[in-house]
Amino acid sequence: MTIRSTAATARTTVGAAIVLSLAATAGCSSAPPDEEATLTWDAEARAYEIEPDVASGEAPLKVWVEYPEYGEALVEAFTAVHPDIRIELTTVSKVDAVAKMELDGEAGTGADVYFTNFTDLSGAIDSGVAAPLGEYADDVASRVGDAFAGVVSRDGELYGVPVSTESIALFYNKTLLQQLTGSSEPAKTWEQIRELAAAYNDPRANRWTIRWLSGQLYYAYPVLSSLGWHLGTDAGTPGLEAPALAAGLEYYRGLRDLWQVNSADATWDSIEMEFAKGQTPYVITGPWSIGDFTAAAAENGFEFGVTTLPAVDGGGDAATLAGLGVGVVSGYSEHPGAARVFAAFLASDEAAAALYRTTGGIPALTRLNAQAIPGLADDPHASGVLAQAERSDLVADVGDALWTVGNSLVASVWDGVLDPASAQKQAVQGYADLTGLGE
Repeated sequence: MTIRSTAATARTTVGAAIVLSLAATAGCSSAPPDEEATLTWDAEARAYEIEPDVASGEAPLKVWVEYPEYGEALVEAFTAVHPDIRIELTTVSKVDAVAKMELDGEAGTGADVYFTNFTDLSGAIDSGVAAPLGEYADDVASRVGDAFAGVVSRDGELYGVPVSTESIALFYNKTLLQQLTGSSEPAKTWEQIRELAAAYNDPRANRWTIRWLSGQLYYAYPVLSSLGWHLGTDAGTPGLEAPALAAGLEYYRGLRDLWQVNSADATWDSIEMEFAKGQTPYVITGPWSIGDFTAAAAENGFEFGVTTLPAVDGGGDAATLAGLGVGVVSGYSEHPGAARVFAAFLASDEAAAALYRTTGGIPALTRLNAQAIPGLADDPHASGVLAQAERSDLVADVGDALWTVGNSLVASVWDGVLDPASAQKQAVQGYADLTGLGE
């Protein structure tokens, strides 16, 4: 899909044009200075008109992007469609973008379009540094699917373009599994992993069937969700008191038999390096490991795969907490039409191909749309991550307090410091104390 702009010069009249007021959205605590500006929609071209100074190249469109190589590829793809537009790239981390925009936007030095994590989008809307996509909403939603579109929407408006998704998944050594079990097929349940561990684990040799960051809620979540516990979508009610969480923690405690290492010693190096040696059948990690594992597999002579995480026998599918990178139009942009044209382009095949080609990132597209991206449909590793991402929960309002309490909850159960009931009670109180909800 290529989303086209109108002609390079602005029209004074457009048949069937739609004018969208950029009034402050509900919930914004401060309105950007351009709230009275208007946009003109060309219904025939299905695009907003680009401001004349940007269309001619006189003024640049400012874009903040985390990875320069992706930004350059994105500009190349965009200017192939809009050759007269000049893009000014600045490298800004997604985790810093909203806070920086809150300062630079009002000062007039911010981006027209920037990238952030979907968990920061709500705050960006409230502070006025995220503007709605307007007429592009349906086109973007059809590309990324309802789940992704839903978490970047508020009050019926789409405020971001889902660009990339990531999720942890099950990475498995096909070669080693073939040697150990006679089959290179991965386990579907934790019970199947337990059967292999009974024969393969050797604590004295530090040999384990599966490794993961066992003291973190993010990595424990697939087990807990398979047994029916899912985080609440409201930061005030995460569900730490839920009976389903108690059942999940009890089961999770039993997995210590498979990976007899204290949570403090279950480090990233002890996970990735051992899998890279070809001596660990399974690890739980994310797409950021694919490059290192590909190089290690070539060096050490093994083949690996990526698939969905194991379920608990008798439980449901294991859900993960997925990440989502989002492209956002600044509420302070002096070029709201051009900014929306660029943002909408982020959902195109060309932009998705640029992301995958330069960073290996997984485009936040429906699986059907992702099949059009060169190489992605034939990439079994990326497909495995995407398959797990489709089973994931997208919970935007988690907050630092939940991670702090959740990690302590999981680690204390894993390390045997507290039984699940006591750990859960402590987590409920700790979360209330940190958020002020217990006052």
